[in-house]
Amino acid sequence: MISRDEALTIARQWAAAGQPGPTPEVDLREFDLGYVAWRVIPAPPPTDGPPVPPPSTGYPRAVIDGQTGEVSQWPSLPWQTVAEKYAQYRAAEGRFPPDVRQVLDKAGWFPGRDRTASVNLWMVRFADELAGLDCPPVARAALVEFGGLRLPQFGRRGHLGGGFTSYIHPTLGGVVTEAARAFAEEYDNPVYPLGNNEDGPSELVVDAQGRVFMLHWADDFFVGPDVDSAIVKLIRGGDLSEASDRDW
Repeated sequence: MISRDEALTIARQWAAAGQPGPTPEVDLREFDLGYVAWRVIPAPPPTDGPPVPPPSTGYPRAVIDGQTGEVSQWPSLPWQTVAEKYAQYRAAEGRFPPDVRQVLDKAGWFPGRDRTASVNLWMVRFADELAGLDCPPVARAALVEFGGLRLPQFGRRGHLGGGFTSYIHPTLGGVVTEAARAFAEEYDNPVYPLGNNEDGPSELVVDAQGRVFMLHWADDFFVGPDVDSAIVKLIRGGDLSEASDRDW
């Protein structure tokens, strides 16, 4: 267990990294899983003129893990909010493999991510295109959590970005639903737009059971039995089975 004094030392090292001059002062707050730290902005010297804004604002926060001492950087939010988000982050460990989790983190995903307002606006904007397509709860939940993310894919040589990138709605650009409607009719399985993929390009759709499919000009493919599995597959790449196989 990392003591408060040890956490304070780590926090000062974090605050001083890349900063010329003396070590900045830091403040520290303890919570169940560790410590939240941030740089203390010195008050400007008094002047006779109008108030002067601080030299910089929005300093990031750091979380020092209470077990390992590992430091992670977080946005400039109240320390209670950072502690809550860190607890969500830790609770999600194991949900995705480390390589996929790294891609998701870099793309802007985090546990508890909520894009409800963006999804609502997207549904209004494309109401005509989406008319007649039922949005099951699993589809809405996926759009709220992952909507707007750009997910690069590992190529065959293991290089990130060497494959086909996926874009999860709501994104810039329009929504194509003809393939989703044709898929629903052919397989008697209604689906809802989830995103698109550069291969083809093709459409990503999800059904009421959470199964994800890729509707490509060459064929319809099964991506995963649930959204999380599909996210892993889309990032890692690899062969997809044809939807006509009905293994799903």
